[in-house]
Amino acid sequence: MHVQTRRAVILAGGGSNRMGTPKELLKWREGTFLSELIKETTASGLSCLVVSNTPERLAAVRAAWPHIEVTPDLVPSAGPVSGIVTALRATSEEILLVLSCDLPFMEREAIRKLCRFAEGSAGWDVVAAKVQGRLHPLCAVYHRRTQPVWEKALQDGQYRLMRTLDQLQVLTTPEGLLDEWAVFNANTPEQYEIALARGKRRGRDNS
Repeated sequence: MHVQTRRAVILAGGGSNRMGTPKELLKWREGTFLSELIKETTASGLSCLVVSNTPERLAAVRAAWPHIEVTPDLVPSAGPVSGIVTALRATSEEILLVLSCDLPFMEREAIRKLCRFAEGSAGWDVVAAKVQGRLHPLCAVYHRRTQPVWEKALQDGQYRLMRTLDQLQVLTTPEGLLDEWAVFNANTPEQYEIALARGKRRGRDNS
């Protein structure tokens, strides 16, 4: 049986306008949002590519994780669409787990659950997390065959992820596979504070 190759891609190229400071470098647990997400993806057995237009910010991350590849957008930056196109151009694996860098509670077990669900399903172009009725296209598994669709979206200036997803076979995760915290995005200072408070509570619960 053919085993499809897989890789994780972390998108860390956004402007962090709502946060007001680079999200990927926010302090989190023993490191930063980015370094902890790298730790979780590699612990789940995946090699990792980071897409960042400011690689100079990531010197500490690259020193700690020398096997991690970092690439800037290979096309004019257009938000997540250019990040996905860059990921597809910069890799050769058939399956890409695409994660935004602002998922502080996306841990190895949730990553494994998402990947296992994708591996056990058929007929999809994209497997996206769906929790409490909300779709999370930057917590999703993408098949390489979707590359022409993303390339065309970029060429046409169609930068809305959902519009492009409408052209693809999207399978969503069943309710309960991932909990609400696994897909929690920390996009604003207020959401960062929520994450910090939640992290402290979880730490006490696990002590």
